[in-house]
Amino acid sequence: MLTLEMAIQTIQKLPPEQRNQAIQFIEFLDFKSTQSATTDPQAQPLDPTEAFFELAGLWEDKEITIESLRAEAWREE
Repeated sequence: MLTLEMAIQTIQKLPPEQRNQAIQFIEFLDFKSTQSATTDPQAQPLDPTEAFFELAGLWEDKEITIESLRAEAWREE
């Protein structure tokens, strides 16, 4: 029996909650392998200050205030 078939049978025997955890872990491993495959190994890590200012432009020309953030976070539905 192949290792993959054994893994599938083992996962199928698990209770639903543990089965979901196993699937999430497999998805995490898939994501991680995709990220490592697309990441440039020669790339140098950014200085934290540089990284902050690279993302700072995301909020340019947007009306974001502490009040609007609070209203969105704690809105009543």
